[in-house]
Amino acid sequence: MTVSGLGAESYSKTMPERGLGDLILNARNDIRLLTELNGEPVSHFRLREFENRDGLTMVHGSVLDSLERVRRDLSAMADEEVWVIVTDGVRTQADLERLAARIGWIDEGGAVSRNSRHLAKFGGIAVDVTARVASTRDRVPQSTLGEICRRHFDWVKDDYADGHVHADNRARSTMTG
Repeated sequence: MTVSGLGAESYSKTMPERGLGDLILNARNDIRLLTELNGEPVSHFRLREFENRDGLTMVHGSVLDSLERVRRDLSAMADEEVWVIVTDGVRTQADLERLAARIGWIDEGGAVSRNSRHLAKFGGIAVDVTARVASTRDRVPQSTLGEICRRHFDWVKDDYADGHVHADNRARSTMTG
């Protein structure tokens, strides 16, 4: 992963090299996302941070708002800049099956839901995130990130072995599974 944009940006996934068309692929979905907090425009995320490996990207407006609020609260708590890093956004059924092949379905003792809120049919309401203090690159503890996410997301799970936090706005989505 690399830091996206300028100074106070979040981390961003980098696109793998794919030969012909690299310039186009590397700029794919490189669009700043803007929301308002307390009447002020804020933009610390780019569309590409939410894309799957094939470039499909979708993010519900409430998720962007929630992420910006989490970022703001973590930065205030640390009294310095904290990056919220989107490690996973929208998924297709094929993405879900690849992930389940590695770590298993929940109903078989694994960690992947067959009706994951990451699926595109839910309209981009889910993200997996981690966070780091910008100046030191120290990881924000999963429990702290989960606590702050609970303030701004409808549903949060923060007990994954790799330290990420799943957050989604399922109550704000009009999509159903």
